[in-house]
Amino acid sequence: MKIVALIGSPRVEGNCDILVNKLVEKLDGEKECFFLNKLDINPCNACQACQKGDCVKHDDVNDIVAKIEDADLLVFSSPIYFGQISAQAKTIIDRFYMVAQNPERSLEGTKVIQIYTQANPGDSFDPYIESMKMMPFGYLGMEVTKTIIARGAGPKGEGIEEALKEIEELEI
Repeated sequence: MKIVALIGSPRVEGNCDILVNKLVEKLDGEKECFFLNKLDINPCNACQACQKGDCVKHDDVNDIVAKIEDADLLVFSSPIYFGQISAQAKTIIDRFYMVAQNPERSLEGTKVIQIYTQANPGDSFDPYIESMKMMPFGYLGMEVTKTIIARGAGPKGEGIEEALKEIEELEI
């Protein structure tokens, strides 16, 4: 199995990082993790060049998306900031446009495990998180097989115990 993990938190060794690494350690196969905040990732220009070929941006996204196209499983993680995914996570999601607009490219059939962390201990962000299954992932033909939410997550390692347990018990 080929696995690509995207860590959308700006915090190195933060809660998203901890949870993703715990999951990836558990998985068998060829694994590659990308810490988005350390990469050269630029926003989409909506220039439509991707309809006829590769994205014209010369940053790390073209290689990452190619690896996701070749993967069996995408692990996507982000903290929830102000009710939405982080800017880092949103920027790479917007660049998935290069696949959606090009009939020669596809993420169809790729499985997705989502991991979210949030300081809010409640479920008020659940509708937003649930919507991620459809857009972008469902729209691109990907299948979200599991969503793990660390509610009430605090500073590094705090409030993620239930999510860690969920990962430990996950059967893949």
